[in-house]
Amino acid sequence: MKRIVFISLLLYGFTIQAQQTQQDCTAESVQKEPGRFLDAHIGYATGGGKAGYSTTEIANSKKMMTAFENICKPKLQFTGGQAKASFGLNSKSFYNQQQVGSYTYNLGFHQFVCNIQTHKLAIVDEYQGVLRVIANPSFQTVFHSLEGRAEAYKIPANSQNINAPFIAIYNYYAFIDNRLVNAINNGNGFIDVTTQGIGDQLNQSQGMVLENKPGKGYGWNGSNGFVTMGAVGLIYHHALITHTDIPFFIPVSRKKFLTDLLEFYDREKPELVANMQDRIKNLAKTIIESQKNNSSYLQDQKNRQAVQEQSAKDILTISEQKKQTVAKLLQSKDENWLNQQAIVQGDNKAFTVPNNRNINAKEIYGNFYFTEFYTGTEGLKLYQINPEYLKKYPPGGAKPAVIDVMYRFRTGEKFLMGIKETFIDQLNPNEFRKLLQ
Repeated sequence: MKRIVFISLLLYGFTIQAQQTQQDCTAESVQKEPGRFLDAHIGYATGGGKAGYSTTEIANSKKMMTAFENICKPKLQFTGGQAKASFGLNSKSFYNQQQVGSYTYNLGFHQFVCNIQTHKLAIVDEYQGVLRVIANPSFQTVFHSLEGRAEAYKIPANSQNINAPFIAIYNYYAFIDNRLVNAINNGNGFIDVTTQGIGDQLNQSQGMVLENKPGKGYGWNGSNGFVTMGAVGLIYHHALITHTDIPFFIPVSRKKFLTDLLEFYDREKPELVANMQDRIKNLAKTIIESQKNNSSYLQDQKNRQAVQEQSAKDILTISEQKKQTVAKLLQSKDENWLNQQAIVQGDNKAFTVPNNRNINAKEIYGNFYFTEFYTGTEGLKLYQINPEYLKKYPPGGAKPAVIDVMYRFRTGEKFLMGIKETFIDQLNPNEFRKLLQ
């Protein structure tokens, strides 16, 4: 009978578990060692926080994560490491104003190495690559900035509920590359991007679509031609599984965007006013103390007081200007213009405020100081999750509305590329789509 002893060692920055046997290994032999599977969810053990989840929701999530594993495990063929499976609940997120639960079947891939001291096979504790099958994945919204209290922009206004949703404009997503939207709405295969999260391409490097060109490897098409990605960069290999009879993402029309801007302005104005009044009151107290102490900073403080008092007046004027600009477009433009997709500049210049070194312009102009829509070829196309999709396929039921099958790897790691070829590439998105039915 073979005797096995487990030894923990620190090797090259990784903690490893060494499995000592009578047979010595080499760096080449461990790469050919048949892959192993470790069940880390025995008894349906589930990681992640359970706050906000009902007993029924947790039971449904375990049933679905088991179904994910039943699709993956029979195809699990690889060498040179161990696959460690686990279940996990994710924090709830929002699809529009609807809160949805999310959970993940994780399959982490831990590489075999040959311990340089004992010459025995060892397993790296930190996974090098991972397959995540995520039910109701969260998508990254494009707009986040706000002035004042966050609760002022929630539904209902001033809600103290931490889980209350935000108003519509904070539920927008942005894509420069239509291939991302098409991949989600059509769900017909994998697409490679540079981030795990999808939905915010305000920075063009976020969610950039990659191509794998023969002889060049993974990269993207830049302004000066194809740019090859380095071997150490992470690649996120996504298959977004949706119902294909109705699109998950739909364009935000100019009319909706402008209407939602008016709602935002109504929420923002009181916050800008209250913030400036607080600053004026605090400075007035400081001036009183400076007068008592005959401070050398008194005149500078009085100068700032005059600027703040003028800023308080400017907030009212500019807030009204912002509303009038939007209202005029809604009233003067025809339906054809209003129904076109809302597109803004990729560098966010659609909301640029005048530059004045003497003031904090954000405190006066606020956010979304809108001037015009972008009509060029490289703008941010704004989208929202289709309300009709959520009505037809509610994400809060026993089955998810969307499934994200995501494999994270590096092209420079032979171990991970081998897993992609022998396992990941064998997964069929349609098998996951059946779980949505």
